[in-house]
Amino acid sequence: MGKQGNYSFTGHIRPRQIRAGALRLRATFCLGGFSFLAFIVLTITGVLLLFYYQPGDRAFASLSEINSVLPYGGFLRSLHFWAGQLMVISVFLHMVRVVWSRAYRPLRELNWITGVVLFGLTVILDYSGYLLRGGQESGAAATVGQALFTSLPGGKALATVFFGQPSPLNGSTLNMFVWHVFILAGAVGFLQMFHFWRIRRGGGVRPL
Repeated sequence: MGKQGNYSFTGHIRPRQIRAGALRLRATFCLGGFSFLAFIVLTITGVLLLFYYQPGDRAFASLSEINSVLPYGGFLRSLHFWAGQLMVISVFLHMVRVVWSRAYRPLRELNWITGVVLFGLTVILDYSGYLLRGGQESGAAATVGQALFTSLPGGKALATVFFGQPSPLNGSTLNMFVWHVFILAGAVGFLQMFHFWRIRRGGGVRPL
């Protein structure tokens, strides 16, 4: 019964036993926790911004209205932006810590692969968020991204699916909006839960 309980959902959320080394701060430096906290802030602020943000030709104008008309709108946008930068930095440092401590070795290969995918998705999520700002800078960034895609075999079709039809003066499109808000964010959230589950199953991370 005890062994079976360790593999239950409750056992993973609050395991009865963990390794003593997992309790030391230098074991993780809480970088994974910082990444998850940033993701929670991004989710909450992103949902609130959805009530006013308009993708496409109105992207830049709607963000300007959020800054100037919506109470605390500028603070909300800044919080969303800096949480995104914190997540990219903390995930990167987390990867460095894993390599430095050789925590990718057996039996943790699957968690390492999941972490690599999460880092890649986090960078793409940050990039897509930059495009949704609209404006000439976002249009230029979208143009560079499209050029990179089209250099790959079948990349023209992939670029159309991912970017839509951004103009040089505006990188925000409905395609990019759907990828950023639903597909990429959903994939990151799901993989984070799987990542935490694998860590907890291996006896790491202090119980809640």
